[in-house]
Amino acid sequence: MRKFTRTDLGVEPLSGAFSKYLNMHETAILLALVKSVAPRVMIEFGCNQGITAKRMLENLPTLQKYIGIDVPFGHCATLACQQTETPVNAGWYAADDERFFYLETRSQMLRTGHLEPCDAVFIDGDHSEHAVLHESRLARRLVRAPGLIAWHDYSNPAVEVTRALDQLVYDGWPINCVEGSWLAFMRVEKNLCR
Repeated sequence: MRKFTRTDLGVEPLSGAFSKYLNMHETAILLALVKSVAPRVMIEFGCNQGITAKRMLENLPTLQKYIGIDVPFGHCATLACQQTETPVNAGWYAADDERFFYLETRSQMLRTGHLEPCDAVFIDGDHSEHAVLHESRLARRLVRAPGLIAWHDYSNPAVEVTRALDQLVYDGWPINCVEGSWLAFMRVEKNLCR
């Protein structure tokens, strides 16, 4: 897995409120990555309160639609360390933007036909290996080239994201990571059949 630096990616400072799960520096990295594909449609698995969605919507003028996906309040997370992360009011922070659409469901219930083609996907929801693999494979079928898939919590020992992404790398996915962060990403260079 190749490591990129913030300088390699052209990361610029970013202001505003930030999620307690994705800090200011990681949000700025994600923005630089997503901006590089000039997305019209973006999907986020695990949008929580919608703070990351709001930062993307404010700073990506090409975005026409942002789909935030999260579980209903009271959902029992797969991993014990995520039991307290279910948002009470998912997506509320970005709800005032007419380009933001919230979908309340477990990601494992979703199939390709449930979502539209997109240009970028950010995976930061259920951090179990099974869920990350499901969301990643779904994202790979949805993302149009040239596009991007990004993941949070790579190298976080408390969750199973690293195990899932290492499996995808073993399977031939060209996934990279960003030095000094828990972000990983893959550029989508060709379209797959849905």
